[in-house]
Amino acid sequence: GNNRYKQWYQRRVRGMFIKVLYGDNKEAIFNPQCRTLLLLEHIKERVGYQPNIDIDLSDENGFIVHLLRSPPLQFASEFLESRRTFILVKVSKHDDGTESVEPMLNNLRSERPNAFARLTSYDSYGSAQHTDVTEKRVGRQRSKKSGKRGK
Repeated sequence: GNNRYKQWYQRRVRGMFIKVLYGDNKEAIFNPQCRTLLLLEHIKERVGYQPNIDIDLSDENGFIVHLLRSPPLQFASEFLESRRTFILVKVSKHDDGTESVEPMLNNLRSERPNAFARLTSYDSYGSAQHTDVTEKRVGRQRSKKSGKRGK
């Protein structure tokens, strides 16, 4: 009954984590089962950033997740697939109203040149053509539910 559900839920939540890469090959583990706003604040606190700095995440291929633009009270787990690795990016706002991103993983250019090229090609935060990580995740879930295999 209820005890069995509680044990299942605790195993499920315990297994939910994401890895964030930043700095000089540093990595930190976070639980995405929280509000988006809280996750971003916790990441900033853990990596030593000031609260007024805007951050976001990209996947390992350089596609931005757009947590910063998501509703702050929505759960981050709705946007971040568990057990995936993400790259920390800094979002800067300019006087002309545009925004740009800067990867905060120092060796990104040498270790993941495609991700570096994609992240540094954003002329405005989110304006480069890309497939959103969320769309990929939702699409995969839909194909499981319908029983049809995605190709």
